[in-house]
Amino acid sequence: MFKVYSQMKMVAISMVVLVAATSIAFAQGRNTDPYAALKRAITQAGAPTLSTTQETALTTLVNEFKAALPDEEDEALSAAREAYDAAIIAGDLAAAQVQITIIATRTAQLQDARLQAQAKYGIAALGVLKSGGQYEPLVAKYDSDRVLSMVMQLAVRGGKGPDGPGEGRR
Repeated sequence: MFKVYSQMKMVAISMVVLVAATSIAFAQGRNTDPYAALKRAITQAGAPTLSTTQETALTTLVNEFKAALPDEEDEALSAAREAYDAAIIAGDLAAAQVQITIIATRTAQLQDARLQAQAKYGIAALGVLKSGGQYEPLVAKYDSDRVLSMVMQLAVRGGKGPDGPGEGRR
């Protein structure tokens, strides 16, 4: 019995060491530069490298973009959805239709705010690349849609600011 317990203990310790070593290896391999993909594309396009001033400007734009996005938890939308569910449960089609109008209107308002923030960010971020001479070579290599996608990914996933990497999706 003691021998089996000892063997189980060794297996458990081995598993802990393996998990710790794997975690350390993955952490060391992770790229912490939010601009790494853009920098790689710039290099491949033969464009001038991003300056520190440009990186700072992009970081500021990412942070402004994040701040301009509506909160994910919208109280008016949540309340309308709850009222909609309650109306359906109560069998009240007229009340459900009122809530449908509220939900559709609020959803459109939130989407409008997101699209406005994306447009403002995208135009300004591309402006940063244009001013640094990176935009034209990037477009020549990848096309304008792909360059826009790269820039939008900075806001969605990267562009470390005071709050860390960005979240969300385009």
